[in-house]
Amino acid sequence: MNKMYLIKLLIIQFIFSLFIFSLAPASVQAREVYDAEIRYLHIQKGQTLHNIVKRLYPSRQKEWPQLTKDIVSLNPHAFVNSDPTKMKAGVRLKLPKKVVVSAKKPRKKVGTVVESSGKVAAVDKSKVSRKLNKGSTVYLGDRVVTGEEGFVRLRMIDNAMLDLHCFSIMVIEDYSLDTTSRRSILNLLQGSLKKVTGKIGKMADDIYELKTPVASVGVRGTEYALRVFQAKGCGGTIDTDEGFYLEVIKGIVDVHNEAGSETIVKGETAYVPIPEAAPRKVKIKPGILKPVEKVKVAEPVPEPKPEPEEESSSSWWWVVLGIVGIALLI
Repeated sequence: MNKMYLIKLLIIQFIFSLFIFSLAPASVQAREVYDAEIRYLHIQKGQTLHNIVKRLYPSRQKEWPQLTKDIVSLNPHAFVNSDPTKMKAGVRLKLPKKVVVSAKKPRKKVGTVVESSGKVAAVDKSKVSRKLNKGSTVYLGDRVVTGEEGFVRLRMIDNAMLDLHCFSIMVIEDYSLDTTSRRSILNLLQGSLKKVTGKIGKMADDIYELKTPVASVGVRGTEYALRVFQAKGCGGTIDTDEGFYLEVIKGIVDVHNEAGSETIVKGETAYVPIPEAAPRKVKIKPGILKPVEKVKVAEPVPEPKPEPEEESSSSWWWVVLGIVGIALLI
């Protein structure tokens, strides 16, 4: 009797264990977040895998070697003989997917999407991604990402307007507007943008900085366009090298890096090829910062055909006189 009871108890425990085990994947899946970070990346000419890993995973330095191996393993088509230093240009990289647990912490709203088209997403501090549409909210710590045809216009809490164009990755590192702090710190890891500053940047104590891997920008109430680490043109812009390009549309901008600094005013443009080179004023080729406007060639207006001249009546009199003359001679 005792043996039968023990056998039944073991069977019940086994069935219950199977039931719990069968539920486990579902509970894990409920906590998983799809697309924890950027899933795909279009490789542009001149980019290296090392720089891409550094740019996409700046806070995961210990994982860089493993992330490099994972990317090579996921994309055998993108490398020559699986060599991470020999990456092909113009290919699409599939990036490692990391399962994360979404954290329910209060997030600070810093802006709103005014306009969006193409593929645009935001990745928050917990590595959770979401699609950005018109009316979506952006939060402190968000990494805003645009695809090949992506575009997003953001209105920040200080009424600053920011247009982020295709192939762009921007991190909102700090943004506050209150009585104790007026700060705007953005980090454009790659891509192109146009920024019209708002309330932040107009007072002497304001902290305003737009960082890039090549140089940083400080402003004093202005409007400017910027492109960095974007070799492939899109949206009407042309291909170029991966340097830093800047145009001041209104106001004054300070461009600086470890090599030096330069003040750029309205109508001037600046270029920085690498982080080790000082910023300098140069004339930037049309089509790099904004699409080249196509000049419409007017179709030639056909010339009017000349109307046949009317024969004057005097010509007929000469003909008659000629016939009469011939008749008299005969």
